[in-house]
Amino acid sequence: MAVQKITSYDNALDGRRLEKLRYELRNPTPESLRTVAKQFESLFVQSLLKSMRAATPGGSLFSGHGVKQYRSLLDQQLASSIAQGRGIGLAAMLERQLLSQNAPSKAAAVESTKHSLTGYRNRPPAAPAPVESPAAAKPATTSQAAPWGSPESFVRSIWPAAQRTAHTLGVPPEALVAQAALETGWGEHVLRHADGRSSFNLFNIKAHGGWTGDTVRIATLEYRDGVARRESAAFRAYGSVAEAFADYADFLRHQPRYAEALDSGGDALTFLQSLQRAGYATDPAYADKIRRVMDSPTLRPGRAELKKMADGTKT
Repeated sequence: MAVQKITSYDNALDGRRLEKLRYELRNPTPESLRTVAKQFESLFVQSLLKSMRAATPGGSLFSGHGVKQYRSLLDQQLASSIAQGRGIGLAAMLERQLLSQNAPSKAAAVESTKHSLTGYRNRPPAAPAPVESPAAAKPATTSQAAPWGSPESFVRSIWPAAQRTAHTLGVPPEALVAQAALETGWGEHVLRHADGRSSFNLFNIKAHGGWTGDTVRIATLEYRDGVARRESAAFRAYGSVAEAFADYADFLRHQPRYAEALDSGGDALTFLQSLQRAGYATDPAYADKIRRVMDSPTLRPGRAELKKMADGTKT
């Protein structure tokens, strides 16, 4: 039996509202989050009305059980009608918070029409414990959710693909690893399909520009002319880390605006600054944030040894 989609709080006596709400929140959408916010505002207004009733003196003529029950139902309906209308402003504020919490974390790109996820870019890069000397550089798993239990395992896992792609593009591999770390929070916030599978989209590239592959759709906040709007955006999805890096390389090479970045002569900072100027991200500190990730305790100590190991496997 299909559960009807929530559309409003038409009647205070409708006992199915919580059931509908729980159903909608299994896979949150901007509409269901708006519903939650309005429901919370409705409950808040009910609480205010109840407090007002309790503080108002009443006579014996209007203090019977039936009258109290009627007032309670009337207050519920009134609160529901207020929340469904213009409200008192609480629902709008709560809705923004819920959208922010339920969207993946690419906050600098929230203001961009090219890359728009909320949360992570505007945070300072994490600085976990120094990376241990890896025994071997292992390729990433190509199915199910990527097994990145720590920043260190994330770096070790994607390093081989990053090095191959860096060689193709003529840029330092640590710059690509650092960029992926910033975009995904060391692999913790990689976009996922509804069934939990990883999209392996390490660079948060949207599914436009003629993309015909798999996609993952999420709720995002976009800023258009300085005004926040709720949108549902499609992002590219891959079957492995290797596919993600290969597509990232194609994405840069087929966009003329990134020609300067690819002509950086192997200098990481020049490459990142050129990416920023070309509009990869609207965050004015984007290149500097990636540079800080490159110099972080997680990436700096281990990258030299990873390079040595990778060079050793070639000989």
